Formats: sequence, C-alpha cells, structure tokens
Amino acid sequence: MSEPFAESQTVPLAEGAETFGAQLLEMEKAIDAGAYQPGPWDRFIRAARNQPPAVRLALAEDAGRVSRKLHLRNGRATMPLERAILWESSATIIGAILLGAGVAWRSNVLALLGALTWTTTYQPLVKVAVGTALGMSFDYAYLEGSFEPRFKITYGTYLARPRWARILFHLSGIVGSPLGIYLASVLMAPNLPTSAKVCDVIFWIFNAVNLLALVGGTMGRRKLGPVRVAISSGGVAGAELHDAFTIVRG
Repeated sequence: MSEPFAESQTVPLAEGAETFGAQLLEMEKAIDAGAYQPGPWDRFIRAARNQPPAVRLALAEDAGRVSRKLHLRNGRATMPLERAILWESSATIIGAILLGAGVAWRSNVLALLGALTWTTTYQPLVKVAVGTALGMSFDYAYLEGSFEPRFKITYGTYLARPRWARILFHLSGIVGSPLGIYLASVLMAPNLPTSAKVCDVIFWIFNAVNLLALVGGTMGRRKLGPVRVAISSGGVAGAELHDAFTIVRG
C-alpha cells in the first residue's frame, strides 16, 4: 500500500481562483494539442475541492469544460443521459420480471439472474438520483468495458457543491448494489432459501469492499494494493473526509 498523503503534498490551499484557473487553461491547451499527460488533473482536483465556496464556484464552468474534454480526448462514444436512464430503468424492470418468475417457478437460475441485474442497475440509478437532488448535473452517459452505461457528471456542478453534499453523493454510490441484492434476498427467502443465502453472501462482500475503500480513503491512502482508491465511490468519499479532518487538525 502507498503511504498516506497529506494535503501539504498537493497544491497549497492558499492559492486563489486565478492560479487554479491558469492551471485549467494550461491543461486545456495540452488536451487540445493532444499532448496532455496524466497527473495535472488529479493534482488540481485534490487541491481545488478544498478551496472556499467562492473559489470553487468561480472555477466551476472552466473545470466542467476541461473535465469534459479530458474525458472525451480518446474519442469515447457517448449517449444522451435520458437514453441511458431509460436503459437502466428497463433493465431494472427486466430484473424484476426474472426475479418474480424465478420465485414463482422456484427457479434459482432465473431468480439469481434477476438479483444480479438489480445489483448492476440500482447503483447508477441511486447515485444519479441523489446527485440530481443535491444540485449536481450530468453531461452524458458512455459505455466502457461493459454493456451498462456509466454516467459522466458535470464536474463543475460537483466541485461547486459543499463538502457534505459531495460526500453524500459518493456515499450514495456504495448503497445501490448492496440494496439491490438485499431486496432480492428478501423476496427469495420464502421459496428459494439457498439463493437467498447466496445473495446474503454477495451483500456482505459488497459491504466489505466498500468499507475497505472508505476507510482507506479516510486514512489518506492513494492506493489499496494495485487499485487506486479514487476509482471507487467509497474511496472518493473517504478522500473528502480525509481532507476535512486534515483541515480541522491544521
């Protein structure tokens, strides 16, 4: 595991919006020229998220634009947000049909297929709903390594929100999958106790992994073994909590 990082290892918090704005413009020029190398964006967000509200609000538009360019720089295919939500909602309904049929016909295979569908679709639907309720918006959805769309947040709307809202948003990302498998287990229990127990095991595995990422991020870990903490919702929520504790102690 990597050593814990302290905020003093990133861009100093005393820097103002002008300095951060200049960093964004430099990144944007590099992206437009096809010369961007990983690193500057991560350093920017670790420092910018700790700035006062007025600074974060001033950076929101430029940060959203640069984040979008950075995300699309390799020609990633996208789809409209509405289509992706319809996709996820339809899959959730299909999962319910599979689960219901499995319970009614005492088919472990159908019931588990429905349960696994719910574990996949609940996570993005819950997170998008919570993010929207917290005043954040999303640019588009995209496919990457699976048939399930992922949702790209409008980063400026995220950055401008207070820390508690950003933490709550990421915590919502660790709720959906366990919730889906838990509800499936409850529905299976009367007719398919074995499948229900399988769901219970998956439920606790999800919770253990999410808790590990959350604790690692809160401790200031950048990686857990070979895995970057920042790729998980729990890890990012933990990183925000770490920053908050660091500022309080400072």
